[in-house]
Amino acid sequence: MSTTSSELLNIMSVRLSMIESGVTNPHPVVVGATRLLVERLNALPPGEAVQITYTENPLHAKYIRQSTGEVLAEIQLPHDI
Repeated sequence: MSTTSSELLNIMSVRLSMIESGVTNPHPVVVGATRLLVERLNALPPGEAVQITYTENPLHAKYIRQSTGEVLAEIQLPHDI
C-alpha cells in the first residue's frame, strides 16, 4: 500500500492525539513508533510517497520512504501479545 506523507501524517497525528489524551492505550511499541513516524513525516515534503507493508500475525508494519528506501518507522509486536 502506498500513500503520501501528508495523508499519512494526518492519520497518524490523529492516532497520536488519541494516545496522548488516553482515548486509546496501545502497546508501548506502537506508541513509540507512532511518535517517531509523526516526527519523521513532519520533516518530509507533503507529496513524498510512503510505502506501507503490513502483516497481522504477529503484527509487523513498516513505513518506507519510497524515494530512498529509508524506513521511517517500524512496528513489530512479539508473538505472545
